[in-house]
Amino acid sequence: MEYDFSHSNFNFEDFIDAYTSCVTTSKDDITATALGIYEEIFSLLKSSFEEEELTTLYKELTKHRLNNGIPYAIVANEVHSLKNMLISSNEQNIHKIDIIALLNLFESVNNSIASIYLLEYIKELVALNDIRIHSIEDLVEKNIMLHYEAHLIWLSDLAIHIEDKNKRDFPELNHTLCQFGRWLHNEAKDVIPNKKKYQSLVKLHKNLHLFASKIYKILGKGKYHILITYLEKCEFISLGIGTELALLDQILINKKISQDPLTGALNRNGLSNIFTNQYELALATGNSFVIAMCDLDYFKNINDTYGHVAGDQLLKLFVNIVKKTLRNSDVIIRYGGEEFLIILPSITQVQGVNVLEKIREEFSKSSLEFNDATISCTVSIGMLEIRPKFLFNEKFIDRYLIQADQNLYLAKERGRNRVIF
Repeated sequence: MEYDFSHSNFNFEDFIDAYTSCVTTSKDDITATALGIYEEIFSLLKSSFEEEELTTLYKELTKHRLNNGIPYAIVANEVHSLKNMLISSNEQNIHKIDIIALLNLFESVNNSIASIYLLEYIKELVALNDIRIHSIEDLVEKNIMLHYEAHLIWLSDLAIHIEDKNKRDFPELNHTLCQFGRWLHNEAKDVIPNKKKYQSLVKLHKNLHLFASKIYKILGKGKYHILITYLEKCEFISLGIGTELALLDQILINKKISQDPLTGALNRNGLSNIFTNQYELALATGNSFVIAMCDLDYFKNINDTYGHVAGDQLLKLFVNIVKKTLRNSDVIIRYGGEEFLIILPSITQVQGVNVLEKIREEFSKSSLEFNDATISCTVSIGMLEIRPKFLFNEKFIDRYLIQADQNLYLAKERGRNRVIF
């Protein structure tokens, strides 16, 4: 079919400025190339053209945008915006344009863009899942995450079937019959005592298979823009399942670590296993986690003034305040003397700061009554967010602890009683 929008009143600069991620004043080669292709697209729209001509230009633009890290959603939105601009520019002469034909044209363009992004997304997803699977294999203790490994294999198999447009030997669609589902609906009931957590996992897993069923129904029909959306939903839900399982796994690990007899915090001798597992869990689930070095301010002065018994009670007070704030999956380790290490799984930097600020504030407001004296103290905290990208290396523990310790030093240097990240 031939299209002709030469009578339309639309402006190239207005479109670029308002609806794209390009910047007309930039001298960047990436932007310049994209702008050049857009100029060709607008030149084509000012004359009569065939659908294939516009699709070819958009495929060229898509490959360029993809290679430079521009997400599918942005490119798809630019196509949607151009379509709307063409419609609005013909409001006064609506009879001159076949709206249905225009909508079909831009749906076809968007679909061709989606097909390119979908193949790249599948390649990245399978590669990421391979890393996630390896990270689970390297866990010191697998516990619940062993079952998540089977789930990741299922997700990779789903992605490969989409790439091959193959419905034969399709991954199990019944959420109760896949390998993970069989575990979830049987043994998991005893492993996960929290009913709300369990029901949440069941619902997530059921929704995951619902989208997989939708994928099966439209596979081979050329609906790439829908397939990429459904596959993204599957990965998003999958990571949500992984996050919940990782938190449950961390609780099981924490229960096996011995405690410091004085404070009730975990012993430092469990640090290596805890950190290694947390790193691998974060890598497997695509999450970040937070570590924080905490040091009680002027603690030596308190020991010297009131004695070590008072100091010991103050350490207990701090750990009790921390435990009231933390989740069951979080960890506090007595690192040495008045220094503690806190590990917060599946959490962002902003969330971690909020948790640690609450601890800092609660401790600064608390006091200890000892031999007719009221003793108060503050804590300085050096925090670090860790978002794993590589398979675990033993050197990582010392490297990250040094960085957190450096932030702790800055907190001390800047006046104490603060969180530095």
